[in-house]
Amino acid sequence: MAFNSTIEYLRLVDEIRNNYNISDNITRALEGYQEFIYRSDLQNKYSAPMFWIGMYIALASLVCILTMVADLLHGFRSKKRWFPCKYFRVNSAFLTIISVAMKLPVDLTGSMMGEVDKAAKLGSMAFMCTMMANLLPCLATMDNNDLLSNITALSVLVITLVVNVCIQIQTGVISTVLGNVLNATMHTEVENNIIASTYAIFLVVLLMVHVCSSVAILKSKKIIESKYQQGRETASKEIQKSPGEILTVEKLHKHVSNHWIMAGSGSPQFITACFQTTSASGVICLLVTILHSNTMFFVIQSIWHKDYHYDSDYGWSMIVIVIVQYVGIVIGTFHCIILGKSTSSFEGVKKFDHIDDHDVPCVDCWRLPVVTLTTIAVSLPKIQTEEVDSLLESVREGLEYVTVVEKSLNAKNDHVSFQKAAETLWQEIIFDKKWLGNELQDPAFQVNTAEQIVEWFRDKAKDIVCSEDRNKDDTGGGNDDLIRKSISANSMYRITKTLMLDCHTNIDATVGQKELFDTLSSIIADLIAACLTNLPQAITMKCHTSVIEEREDNVKDAAQLLGETTEIIKTLQEHDIPEMNPSDLPFIEKWRAYLGNP
Repeated sequence: MAFNSTIEYLRLVDEIRNNYNISDNITRALEGYQEFIYRSDLQNKYSAPMFWIGMYIALASLVCILTMVADLLHGFRSKKRWFPCKYFRVNSAFLTIISVAMKLPVDLTGSMMGEVDKAAKLGSMAFMCTMMANLLPCLATMDNNDLLSNITALSVLVITLVVNVCIQIQTGVISTVLGNVLNATMHTEVENNIIASTYAIFLVVLLMVHVCSSVAILKSKKIIESKYQQGRETASKEIQKSPGEILTVEKLHKHVSNHWIMAGSGSPQFITACFQTTSASGVICLLVTILHSNTMFFVIQSIWHKDYHYDSDYGWSMIVIVIVQYVGIVIGTFHCIILGKSTSSFEGVKKFDHIDDHDVPCVDCWRLPVVTLTTIAVSLPKIQTEEVDSLLESVREGLEYVTVVEKSLNAKNDHVSFQKAAETLWQEIIFDKKWLGNELQDPAFQVNTAEQIVEWFRDKAKDIVCSEDRNKDDTGGGNDDLIRKSISANSMYRITKTLMLDCHTNIDATVGQKELFDTLSSIIADLIAACLTNLPQAITMKCHTSVIEEREDNVKDAAQLLGETTEIIKTLQEHDIPEMNPSDLPFIEKWRAYLGNP
């Protein structure tokens, strides 16, 4: 219950007044003390959440520690002993977390009478020094604008911290001790002030190191970029290709290796790690660790000899903070099944959609017709489950690389909407076994012929297209969901109408579901194979990123992609690649136009 002391005191005063012969002057004097007792109760009430705030500080510190450990492990795993920053970064999120972890040293008025309390304040400052030393390489990962804004925010945080600590040294918040502990009161005061001042100096020096490194990074990036462009121009001359040619795996290996070396040796983080300022921050980090370890030794010793450990409003959460922050100071194949069924001349690209219907837009996307054709194949009830599952798995794996090609080479705004519709449709097929809300395993399909199933999809798609067109007229354009639904229905309508026009060779009454399934599988394989002829170009483009901060990671992705797709590229080299302009190869409509009129 709140204000227990005040209530108890007033009750006691009333008892004295009623039961004892005491003068009114003494009674009034006793009543005058109730204000001080009330203020004490009020302070206790306000201080009640401080324990949980202390645990919040410990949690924020733990987040910083875990991300620093993740960077440490990443450095060992990637054999980069200079430990690049991948997770622990200078950004708005981590600056907020760090400010929470630094609440103790910026607290100007909180009573810190216990040895653990003071050790927690000093430990937070040491922890900040350690974090700043670990954050230095990440400055090279930012562009100029981000670097300026983040280094400014970090400067404000550090300066505020240092100023507050200096104020506390003057007011005695850091140095004050309760009682004469082992006859060392004066010694402890002087020692705490010296340690706090040392940490403050270290923080200022580390801030200067960060600012100077930021200036040096800006200049270094210009030099690195100039040398990289010279090397890139030389390397690019070796992989220029002619129409109808696909780059060999050997040439791609050499190209990626060259860019790996250029990106690795020209990594801004690596250059930053070679700065003398980085070495200086490492020395400071080592000195801080030694100094705070000494502090922790005496704190543990004092706790061992006396019962009085902490006296602040944070309670025993201070012990958690001390331990957590001290710990932080001490580590600061793709199966080529779809490809085996593809024709060497990519006939499926030409015949999957060749209707002349200007009212229904053509599909300007690789993934969407693949997913649409897969939808029809999956709905055929007389096909064995194993074959359907095998097709789905093959399409899933193929779409991973088709997506890479589209995102790298076909990211125009008018194509992105088709790609988003394909992604949504594929998720619905995989997880719900539905197409635009319609069950693919419809019981009616059990008695239907292959032609009737295709007709069902054609008619259903036409109904959806007409319905969505009316909705667009009523709403003045429609939302994203309506647009994606309309795109998916358009694709199904054009493909099924094409199949019906070819019914005399594809799906007449004498042709069963197995024949249709095989036809669809072959077309799907041709579409994926045609798209994946662009893999060498996508890999090359990943090597040629213009953003210096992302260059090393992108070259690493290119090397991984080349390793995963080597067999695919070798298989595609056995196909007859159309003698198209290389810049037209990423676009399915260019393929259809060329194959229709070579």
